[in-house]
Amino acid sequence: MSGDVAVYQGPAVRALFKQLVRDFGGVDAAAALLDCSKGTISREVNGGLPVSIAHFCGLEDALERFPITSMLADRRAARQVRQEVHDLVLRVVAENGDVSNAAVGLLCAGDPEAVMKELRESISASQQLLARLETEAAA
Repeated sequence: MSGDVAVYQGPAVRALFKQLVRDFGGVDAAAALLDCSKGTISREVNGGLPVSIAHFCGLEDALERFPITSMLADRRAARQVRQEVHDLVLRVVAENGDVSNAAVGLLCAGDPEAVMKELRESISASQQLLARLETEAAA
């Protein structure tokens, strides 16, 4: 299985993988299922090798429990939340810039409609960002 991608060499994945191996019946049973050597499984459990995707997925599928997959999905969800906040911040900055431009226009031409429009959009964007940050803080 030399083409497998190493997921992570840290203790969290290794600890979950070790539990999967135990729950499946030990190193011998896991090696037989995954068609690899006992030494490979042992080294993955003990940190000598990174845990391969094929190995943890094979055990998760066999046990019908998905602790490593869930952990990785949670990691992705956290990253998506950060991206959403990033996008909202950029929108607030852009909308506030539009307010500034419209305000200058108001000073020069005396047209309050453009400023009111841009202020509404800026307030809406700011409220969305505030709501998102409050939701995150409450979690």
